[in-house]
Amino acid sequence: MSLRTVTIAAARMLTHNVRELTIDPGPAFSFVAGQWVSLRMALANGEFVSRAYSIASAPRRDGRFELAITRVEGGPGSTRLHEIAVGDSLEMSHAQGFFTLETIARPILFVATGTGLTPLRAMLQAALVASPDEPATERPPITLVHGVRSEGDLLYRDELDAIAARGDTRFRFEPTLSRPSDAWRGRRGYVQSHVAELIEAFGDARASATDVDVYICGLNRMVKEVRAVLKNTLGFTRERIHTERYD
Repeated sequence: MSLRTVTIAAARMLTHNVRELTIDPGPAFSFVAGQWVSLRMALANGEFVSRAYSIASAPRRDGRFELAITRVEGGPGSTRLHEIAVGDSLEMSHAQGFFTLETIARPILFVATGTGLTPLRAMLQAALVASPDEPATERPPITLVHGVRSEGDLLYRDELDAIAARGDTRFRFEPTLSRPSDAWRGRRGYVQSHVAELIEAFGDARASATDVDVYICGLNRMVKEVRAVLKNTLGFTRERIHTERYD
């Protein structure tokens, strides 16, 4: 696999254990929202490791993009990426993967846990710029359900809340917490427990509530359970279910 040298253009903490890196890939790099890249980096002991991460933003004019890195206790790759400084360089593969946004022809439900949100954030950004002049009432609605443990684990919450609050989108953001505090007033439990309700909410927009595209990203167990709800309970066909697993 051919590699290119890229630069860390910016960095910030999204949560206590998730760091966002803005990557400057240099010229002539292209990708599609939803794809991933592999980073190859040197460790302090001189060894090299490679780790794959979904791109967390849609393509834009300056060519830069974001990655969201969860720090894994004892994980050499994520530890290095949490320590790497702005201006440092590392090696990166070309963009890969087939978990990409198809032509938007019907309502969309995005289902994510943890940093499984990242390719869906990229797809959402791409969807919002695909037809900026189209009236919101004519756009298929998009709902994103994001599951994490606690309120402090939510990624890009302010950004997603702001998009949902705008008048020129038909976007709903539905975070759900598996270990909420008593003060939490939003959804509770795992994402799979909310899928049927959120699908049914599209019923007013389409004659059939199953005429919906569902994009799912997260750990294998969650993906399997959401697929089971869609296929066995709601009667979805495989063509309407798009998945990416992290384990």
